[in-house]
Amino acid sequence: MTANFGNLSLDTIIHMDINDGLKQLPDSSIDLIIADPPYGINYRSGSRKRKFTAIQNDDIIMADWLADAYRVLKNGGALYCWTRWDVYTEWYHRITQNFTIKNCIVWQKNGGGMGDLRGAYSPAHEFLIFAVKDRHILNGKRISDVWAVPRDPAVTYIHPTQKPVKLAEMIIEKSSEPGDIVLVPFCGSGGDCVAAKRMGRRFIAFDLEEQYVEAASARLTAA
Repeated sequence: MTANFGNLSLDTIIHMDINDGLKQLPDSSIDLIIADPPYGINYRSGSRKRKFTAIQNDDIIMADWLADAYRVLKNGGALYCWTRWDVYTEWYHRITQNFTIKNCIVWQKNGGGMGDLRGAYSPAHEFLIFAVKDRHILNGKRISDVWAVPRDPAVTYIHPTQKPVKLAEMIIEKSSEPGDIVLVPFCGSGGDCVAAKRMGRRFIAFDLEEQYVEAASARLTAA
């Protein structure tokens, strides 16, 4: 039986701060959480093809939503949370206050990126923290914690930290069942919602920035 979400609509990207949205979700109503929060690194896109403004709340480790995320997740559910190597320890500390961390998955993307072009190596990976609430059983055969998935072409980006839909499909396949409800706290480009829709899951998604809610909603409709 689907929980009562009050005024919040399933399969919709909602223009709302995640902390306000979480307060409206019932206890133990969510099967899976896929989170791509602002990392806390003051990221600015260096793309020459698409210009994006700075991401809101990216100047702090914004982890105050995690306690409520734990509350709304069902026993046996999973949280997947993206981060980067230089703030990984801070996110690990915040997540482990509620959840049990099982893996740090490495997304091996094609190379590139900004930074010290002559004095540092080209960044070609990001981290994905896999954490659980009580015992979580992964579906299917066991796979590696290194996922080689090329990132989207820059010209297709509608959000500066866009992730390939394939990554969300891998998460959803391993950690949910058809008809389950996926929470997307930071919708961004909407790729997680597209993956949920393709794979027969319900979702509830939030984003604070109206321009990305509109862009992601259009992408979802096209999908």
